[in-house]
Amino acid sequence: MMRIAIGLLAALALSACAFISESQCRSGDWRGIGAGDGERGLGPERWSEFTKACAAYGVQPAQADYEAGRQAGLARYCTPENAFQRGAIGDAYLGVCPKDSEPQFLAALARGRQLRSSDPQLYPFYVGLDEGERALAAAGTDEERARLRGRLMEHEFWIRELQNRPSGLSPTQQAN
Repeated sequence: MMRIAIGLLAALALSACAFISESQCRSGDWRGIGAGDGERGLGPERWSEFTKACAAYGVQPAQADYEAGRQAGLARYCTPENAFQRGAIGDAYLGVCPKDSEPQFLAALARGRQLRSSDPQLYPFYVGLDEGERALAAAGTDEERARLRGRLMEHEFWIRELQNRPSGLSPTQQAN
């Protein structure tokens, strides 16, 4: 188990270094990148990650293009149909939908979550999603929301990891 955790942390650290290349920073399709982030339901703090990564190359990304794309992507993400699918596979909701469409999104998400896997190893992560989403809805600052979104994404990561392991093998058995 420890080897898996160390390996995953190392992979995450390496992927953070290669978050975005210099050529992507310089000639990036910021509207398209924003649309992709919106379609995945990512929060607004993602922009600051791009700003920091591109600053290393002396580039300031086009925020207006990114945000226009992100809003277009969120329009596709924040649908009841998508919410149902996301709920069924155990995705986290990062509180990104507009307040006028959020009630329908959340209702469909809840319906989808009734279809989630009943694997007992996933239960603590499902509880973490539910508690984290409630805390996110009550968060008072952008910093707190960013921290909670990060925690929710960690829970989602582990749900995916456990769902994708070969049937019947524990994480420690996979490492051997």
